Amino acid sequence: MVAVTEPAVVLTIAWLLVLFVVAWRYRFGSLPSARAFVLVAAALAWLAFSLLQLADLLSPPYDDALGAVSGITLLVGAWFALRWWRTR
Repeated sequence: MVAVTEPAVVLTIAWLLVLFVVAWRYRFGSLPSARAFVLVAAALAWLAFSLLQLADLLSPPYDDALGAVSGITLLVGAWFALRWWRTR
């Protein structure tokens, strides 16, 4: 069992909160699309890093699955960075 006060857990929750706030502000029009793309790309990259830290705390079948989710998250973040690069 992983404690909620572990830095990896706190960072993961914080980056999920950042993604929620960015989506909320973009949805209701107070955040331009170019800035939303770059914020989502950065938040997803840091979320992937946090998920890798969290995977180190888990047992063998779960750490591999979380590592794969982390890789996919990083690829999605790179896709958002590419979209940001094209809209600038």
